[in-house]
Amino acid sequence: MVLTTETLTLTGIISRFLARQDLSEKGRAYYQNILSKLDWFSRKNGWPELKDITRDHIRGFMDYVATEKNRWPQGGRGTYKAASPATVYHYTKAVKTLFNWAEAEEYLLENPVARLKIRPPRYKEVHPYSDDEVRAMLSVCEDDIKFGYRYLGIRNKAIISLFISTGLRLEELSNIGLGNLDPRLQHLQVLGKGQKVRAVPLSGEAKKALRHYLESRPRRGEMLWLTDEGQPMTIYGVRTMVNRLKRRAGVTSEGGAHRFRHYFATRYLEGGGDLNSLRLLLGHSTLAMVLRYSRYASVSRALSQHSQFDPLDRLLKGDVNSKRWRY
Repeated sequence: MVLTTETLTLTGIISRFLARQDLSEKGRAYYQNILSKLDWFSRKNGWPELKDITRDHIRGFMDYVATEKNRWPQGGRGTYKAASPATVYHYTKAVKTLFNWAEAEEYLLENPVARLKIRPPRYKEVHPYSDDEVRAMLSVCEDDIKFGYRYLGIRNKAIISLFISTGLRLEELSNIGLGNLDPRLQHLQVLGKGQKVRAVPLSGEAKKALRHYLESRPRRGEMLWLTDEGQPMTIYGVRTMVNRLKRRAGVTSEGGAHRFRHYFATRYLEGGGDLNSLRLLLGHSTLAMVLRYSRYASVSRALSQHSQFDPLDRLLKGDVNSKRWRY
């Protein structure tokens, strides 16, 4: 029997949406996490049949996400504190995607979210590691190589070097397999967000560090990064390694592996790289995120040039660059 809007429930719509063949495994897990909570909330609050769900119902769910600190029966990271604007935005976007799809598939005659406006959140400013912090972490790796933990030092130096030189996301770097490497190590392929494959160039010190690691790596398995026991490193393992390395290097600033991505992007622009090339290297579909790095680089450049163009110094001492001094 073909289900109609009279017999199809919100639970049924969600099940059909999640069964779509065009959803990636990661995308399915993302929507499952959010939409299962929408389903729970709707049943808990006695929502009507699918065809009678209104924009007010959806707004009620979004208000709950935005204001309730103890939101869900099952605990998890961030469950016991107020949701950030970014979290509310992603929940709203997922719910809109569900109902827009249901309308397109003609499961709904009226779409309750058709005129529901969502504003992208103001994301936090980027805070890359400083040069001194990066040097300190690399220095710990060198000490490990010299003083008894050779394999771990070589591996960790290769991981940090790739983070710094390529701007890879934590998941992208963690999931690299040997088959993703060019035989001459000129580049590697990574699977980014949205199941998009992109080529990432390798050069200089990062290429040297990776080659050194491959020479030391146990000859087993397909995954690139291995523990000292020869087991594949998980995303959690790489994250833990970075955090431990930070502590050992005396780096006390917040953040983890993702700040290497900020470091790569800002230094790339400060070195003269252009925005669109950076967008392609980072795997962004638009320039929106890249412009955040551009603003940071511009402010950083302005601060560094202040002493050269300080109006008071130029008034009292003249233009230093032209050698015209006033006393």
